[in-house]
Formats: sequence, C-alpha cells, structure tokens
Amino acid sequence: MAKGPLEFIKFSLVGAVNTVIDFTVFTVLSNMGVLLLVAQCVSYTCGVLNSYLLNRTWTFRGRGQYSSQWIRFLVLNLGTLTITYGILVYLHDYLVWPILVSKLLATGVSLVINFMGSRVLVFS
Repeated sequence: MAKGPLEFIKFSLVGAVNTVIDFTVFTVLSNMGVLLLVAQCVSYTCGVLNSYLLNRTWTFRGRGQYSSQWIRFLVLNLGTLTITYGILVYLHDYLVWPILVSKLLATGVSLVINFMGSRVLVFS
C-alpha cells in the first residue's frame, strides 16, 4: 500500500482512539454542568496529547525534530480547537442541534484539518 493511504489509515485509527477519549471526557464534563468551552478545551486537550504521542511514534514514525514538531503540532491543534469550538457552538446554540450530534460533526471537521496539517506541516 502507498505511504499516503497507509498513513491516513493509521491516522484514522489513532483518531478513533482520540475521539473515544475526547467524547468520554466531554460527556462526563458536560453532564457535570461544566461550561461548554471548558468541557471542549479539556476533552480536546486529552485527545491531542494522545494524538501527538501515537502519531509521532506510529503513524509518522518520529520524522523531524521533537521540539519543532511539538510547537507546530500545538499551533495546528489550537487552530483546530478554535474552528471546532465555533462549529460546536453554532450547531448547538444557534441551530439547536443535540450536543453530541454537534460534537460529532465538529470532530469530523477536525479529522480532515488535522490529517492534512499533520502530514504537511508537522510530520513532513
């Protein structure tokens, strides 16, 4: 299998684990009445930490310098967090969609942004 599709499959598997972590933390926090922004930031951060570790060691096999990768990875994920929070708020607060449906759609957008950014900007 070509490198790009194999990387996407691995990235998606890591993303599935990240999503379980993210949704679990988000669900617990939001059910506890934690503000939406705080719940999203905390849950997303938990998934991001897992994502960096697994993608660096398995998906992209540690290509590049650790310190510069980590900074680029954080910048990419802060941007993604901002976008996904905006989507989450728009779908839930303005379109009045259920919170978990809104979260699922925002997570789908983050998959695309993070794969492209990780492959091109972070682990290139």
